Amino acid sequence: MNHLLIKSDFKKGNLLPRWLNEAYDYWSSTVSDNQFPCHFGMKAERDGLLRYTYCENHNFSELPQTLNEFLKLSRENPSIRYALVLFVEPELNHQHLDYDYYNAYFWNVLSYLHEQDDKEWSNDIPIDPDHPHWEFVFNGEPIFVSGNAPFYQNRITRNLGDCLIMIFQPRRIFADTSYTTPHGRKAIEVIRKKVEKIENMPYHPDLGGYEDLSKREWKQYLITDDCNPIKGTCPMRNTLLSSGKGNQKKEKPC
Repeated sequence: MNHLLIKSDFKKGNLLPRWLNEAYDYWSSTVSDNQFPCHFGMKAERDGLLRYTYCENHNFSELPQTLNEFLKLSRENPSIRYALVLFVEPELNHQHLDYDYYNAYFWNVLSYLHEQDDKEWSNDIPIDPDHPHWEFVFNGEPIFVSGNAPFYQNRITRNLGDCLIMIFQPRRIFADTSYTTPHGRKAIEVIRKKVEKIENMPYHPDLGGYEDLSKREWKQYLITDDCNPIKGTCPMRNTLLSSGKGNQKKEKPC
């Protein structure tokens, strides 16, 4: 079965796992709602600009090829802001799993993708995640990856059901909506204010604009459920630096 799905595929409920149909129904009803704080995500879901995939039984063997197919679609349609949404089959005891569990799982998925990637790391992106210009790269494409999970009790806008959900967005689709442009800065500030109002807490201190010398991209991928900055180094830093892939500049942190 093709694992790169579109909205209409979920109407064929008997062809997909029950848990996946339920996960998508919750996702769609939440993200397409007028109250959802990110209007970019809401519009993408409503307009059919998202592609979806899933993994069961901790088996990610199809994911590299699916991500390659998605990136091909994205590159062939550069004017469309496609994003890929990955649903991971929920654990039976997901109600009791914490940030540490999902954080390790999240980074294990990215490490697996990196190990299965047969292309070199982008020449324009440092391979060391402790650099402000770092971004995850697959098939030569810088990709911002964000995570949503059931453990979020305070940052409820990131709890989108029983699944770990990973969203892959090519960095280039943010060209005119980044924090470095007036339009992008305004849009981001509007989204943050909405999130703060819904969650009744300040936005996470690790969040910031790409290439901000005081921030690190990897810390923004799966934030904590509180207001404490993430400590330490990126969980896949050793995997990246020892892989033999990449531009091999291994630039020092700024």
